[in-house]
Parts: sequence; structure tokens; C-alpha cells
Amino acid sequence: MRTHLLRFVFLSFFLPVAALQAQTLHPGADACRHTRLNYFGRLAAHPAARIKYPGDAGIDVTYYKLDLNITYTPNFLRGAVTVGLKSAADNLTRFFLDLSDAMQVDSVLAGGRKLTFSRQPDQLLIETPQPLAKGQGLAVTVYYKGIPGSTGLGSFAFATHGSQNQPVIWSLSEPYGARDWFPCKDSPADKADSSDVWITAPRTFVSVSNGRLERVLDNPDSTTRTYHWRNRYPIANYLISVAMSNYALYEQVYKPAQGDSMPVTHYIYPEALTENVRRTLGQTTNMLTFFSDYFGPYPFLKEKYGHAQFGWGGGMEHQTISSMGGFNTGIIAHELAHQWFGDKITCRTWEHIWLNEGFASYAEALYQEAIGGTPAYRAYMAAEMTDARRAKGSLYVRDLTDVDNIFDSYRTYSKGSVVVHMLRWVVGDQKFREILRTYMASPLAYGTATTEDFAAIASTVYGQSLDYFFKEWIYGENYPTYRATWSSSPAAGSAPYRVQVTISQTTGTANPAFFTMPLPIQVKTDAGDTLLTVFNDRQSQTFELAVKGRPTELVIDPENRILKQVQDVTQVVTGLNDPVAVTALTVTPNPVSDRLTLRIDAAQPFSGRLSLLNPAGQEVASLPEQSFTTGRHTVSWTVGQLAAGRYLVSLSTGDRRLTKAVILTK
Repeated sequence: MRTHLLRFVFLSFFLPVAALQAQTLHPGADACRHTRLNYFGRLAAHPAARIKYPGDAGIDVTYYKLDLNITYTPNFLRGAVTVGLKSAADNLTRFFLDLSDAMQVDSVLAGGRKLTFSRQPDQLLIETPQPLAKGQGLAVTVYYKGIPGSTGLGSFAFATHGSQNQPVIWSLSEPYGARDWFPCKDSPADKADSSDVWITAPRTFVSVSNGRLERVLDNPDSTTRTYHWRNRYPIANYLISVAMSNYALYEQVYKPAQGDSMPVTHYIYPEALTENVRRTLGQTTNMLTFFSDYFGPYPFLKEKYGHAQFGWGGGMEHQTISSMGGFNTGIIAHELAHQWFGDKITCRTWEHIWLNEGFASYAEALYQEAIGGTPAYRAYMAAEMTDARRAKGSLYVRDLTDVDNIFDSYRTYSKGSVVVHMLRWVVGDQKFREILRTYMASPLAYGTATTEDFAAIASTVYGQSLDYFFKEWIYGENYPTYRATWSSSPAAGSAPYRVQVTISQTTGTANPAFFTMPLPIQVKTDAGDTLLTVFNDRQSQTFELAVKGRPTELVIDPENRILKQVQDVTQVVTGLNDPVAVTALTVTPNPVSDRLTLRIDAAQPFSGRLSLLNPAGQEVASLPEQSFTTGRHTVSWTVGQLAAGRYLVSLSTGDRRLTKAVILTK
């Protein structure tokens, strides 16, 4: 799922559509945040006490058949939902299905026999016709009616689109909304083996759901039409959907490397199906090819993939038919990737939602890399890292009572995608792809998974334990802030210079006190640059590196592989009589366009000289030597006359020199 709060990068365009009442789908950034909070805020009217999750552990659902009769004027739903189930306990005499209090139950039948039932808040309690042994099956049909609720992210909506206010009806059940419109076991952990959705509605509606379209029936009343959609893959209850309007159909065909072709069907509002939209949607088959090569075959090849436009501010990965509030490269890639990460393998509980959203968000970056190369990929991930640094708490969701918390964009989406990005760095490109394909082909396929399940597969494929990585990045909080102090000296042998670098880090939390990570270090020298990787597994650690030229600068993680901040990198040049007078040199702003502010912290009085060096170590500007007393000093320096580029600020005092890198922009 993607929401409009989330940043879309490299967009071809964004398509505004009608939504719920006063909702608009093309606001500015602040309005986007407000819009998303409005949607999530609906849970405030759905108190946490009512969220009885994760369904009845005494039953295992095997099948859903939704037979729905829906009218728009008035807004109303009459349903007969058959739930096939097996008893998960011995001597089962009653069980419950999740169903909103807004829906009135007329009767419950099994084998033509009426069953005794009662209601509790948002639950339907059903007495079995006889005690069920463990593993024994039962099929019950619930006859019910009402106006579906619209809690959480929307659940079920009657809305309009276009200047003519054409009717549109849609569902979005993630995470707790399915109970608002059909009786179910409301848990992602319990997938049904298959499903059927029958939708009867006025003939003006084209009614869309999961799987293949089996039949369309014009009913004898001459006013209604019935669509039957058949799905024969395992499916989580929240991925069952309806989308209904006066859709225009734009069709494509996906031809996998092996096997039969598959229909790709886009159900779009007629006024929205422009040439630009067609071109953007036309990328879908290319994405199917790319993701199938990267992750493994598209999971639902015997049925379809497609999109159904709806009036919510984002997209939702309903199985085989993503519901879309807008169309651009990012959101199409995101929802398609969910067919693997979220639909084929579903997070077992909402605490592990990063397994759905982190991988789908990262898939956007992968597709940008495929079409735009490394620069596009790095730009995307740099933006994700900016958002990820705003995340609060662990990636593992500890509070499930708040939908906004489960789908926090900074944590679940951005930090989730950055963790996947870092995993790729840790294991390498080849092993990373092998991990994803092995995960998708594992016994978890068409089932559910936890972080531990994925971590076990990743470690096995990699050949080394990755427990440290998942423990810190999934269950820990924050990110490392690095400081580095380095010096160099001539060395014997083939590498004429020895670099000694001390890395220290803080995290702002005890969970963890420091992050264990392979850490890339680039040493710039007069003979070229050298990129080395050290394994940083202590809060403060010293490494010795060998390079072939005279070092001029040291850069921590130059290719942005790690979620981090680099507080400062200080070069120390010492002599025999070094008084160690300067304890810190700070440069702000950085990058700078005109005026630098230098903060100097002195442990004792000293005299020093400030200069600017180019990457070759040549002095290009300087200030006269001046005296500093003990304490903090601030020096302002206009540097706008210099050419844009990378420089070093150097403070020399006696035999000691401190340097800081600074970027000058225009």
C-alpha cells in the first residue's frame, strides 16, 4: 500500500481523481500529510478496545464466498457470505467471526440447518451444529445486511468521481476493515485456500474483484448485472476487494519467458483514460518482466494482474487487482511488487508489516535503477534515507491499536526500504537476488512469514549469520551517528602510506548502544582514491588502512550504503611537541554557498591559522594566524569567491592540523 503522504520520485505524472466528499488527491506536501492523518484518524472513532485481533484461534479458514447485492441509491449491502473452516481445537462447540456491529445478521446456516448465533462487539458468535473434532470441516453461510462502516483506512466507501458525479463503490480492508463489510477471521495469519466473489449491482456498474472473471450475468429484473470473480490461490481476508464504477477497460497482455500469456486489465474512470495514462499504465508489463526476473515468476500467472481506480489517496495491493487513486511509475511499481511481498508471502502479524511495505517501497528504487541506472537509484534512496532518519521506534511495530502507527510512512515505508537497501550492501548484489528468489520459492510461498523466517533464509543463502543485522535494524531504534579521527604516516612496502582511523558512534538509545555494520571508508590521495570496508562492531574502534598515495581526505560511506549521520571527520597531523590545544572544529553550514561559520573549541590557549585546501591538498585561501583563549570561538569566513567543489578547512597549530571537508555550491 502507498499513501499520498509518501514522496513519489521520478513521476511521469500524477492523476487527480474524485474522492470522498471534500477530499482532493493532488495537494501539496503539507496537505498530503493532513490528508493522510484524516484517513488514519478515522480509527479514533473506532476505539482500540474494539480491535479484537487476531481473530478466533479455534478455527482455520479455508474458503470465502462473498455473494453481495449492492445498491448505490440508497447505499446498502445485502450479503450471503459462506466461510469454509476447519476446527483448530478438539470438541469445538462455538467460534466467532469478526463482523462490525453496523451489519445486521438475519441468519446463519450450515447444511441447510439454521445455527444459533449471538452478537458481541464487532463479533458474531456461532454455535456449531455438533462438536467438531480437531481438523473437522464446516461451512457456514451468514446472511446479513446494512450500510458498511468506513473505519481505519476507509474499509468500504460509496463515493463519486468526475464532473458528472458518477457513482463509485470500493473497499480497502487493511488492516482491520474487512469486518466492516463481510464476516471473516480478521487476521493476515489465516489465509483462505481460495475465494469467490459474486457482485450484483445496477447495470451501470462494472464490478471488479480478485482472480479471473468467470461470468457476467444480466439478471431477469433487467436492471441489475452479476459479476462472478474466481480466485484459486491462497488469499488473506484483507486482500479480498470490490471496486465498482462505470469503468473503461484498457487491456494488455503479459507474456512470461515460459508459459501461457496472462491478461493485464486496467479499469479506469472514462474521463481519466487519457493517452498519458495509457502510456504510464503501459509500463506495467515491463515491470512484470523485470520483477519476475528479480523475484521469481509472477505469483498469480493463472489469473491476472491489473488496476481498478478508486477514490482513496494512494494505492492498495488487492490480490491480482491493485486499487489505485493515481497513476505514476512509483505507485504502479510499489503495488505490483506487493503481489510478491504482501500477497504471495504475507506478514503473519501486523508487527512485521515491514516485510510487506519495506520490500514494496524498495522495489520502486529497483525499478528506477533498471530504467535510470545507478544515479536514479541513489537519488531515490537518498530521499528515502532523509525520511527514514525521522522514524521513531523500532521497525517492528509494537503498538497495533493505531492504524497510523502501523503504517507510519517514515518507519514502515522509508526505513523499511532502507533496511532492504542496507541488506543488499551487506550481502552483495548476487546473494541479495538469490535471497529474494529463495524466499519467494520457499515453503513460505502463498503463506505467511515473520522477520525471523526471512532472516533465517537470508542467513542460510548468505552462508553467515545475519542475526546481528536484523536484531539491530528491525528490533532496535534510531541509527548510528559516526565521528572519525584519522592520521597518516609513511609506511614501508608497496603501500607508501599508513592511515590510522578511529571510528566512534552514538545512537541516542540503549537499543542498540551501537550498530554492528560493515563500514565503507574512502581515502582520497594524491595518487587516486581508495575505497575500503572495515567491520565496525564496537562503539569506538581503531583501524589501520594501507593506501598507495599521500592521503588528503577521508570520507565515511561515500555511496550512502548505511542509514546514518556523519557528525565530523577530523584529520590530525601531530609532531613531537604537539600541545593538543584544539579539541573540536565544526563547520556550518555544509554545503555552503557564500559564508562559512567555524566553531573552534579550545582546551587551552593557542595560536592557529585557518586555510582552505583543494582536493589535491593545495592551499587556495587562508586567514591570518590568530590567538584563541580557552573555550568556544566562532569565526565567520566569506568563501563565495571560490569555484564550486569540494574543499578542506584546515586549522594548523604548531605541529598539529585539524581538517574538515566542506562542499561549496553556487
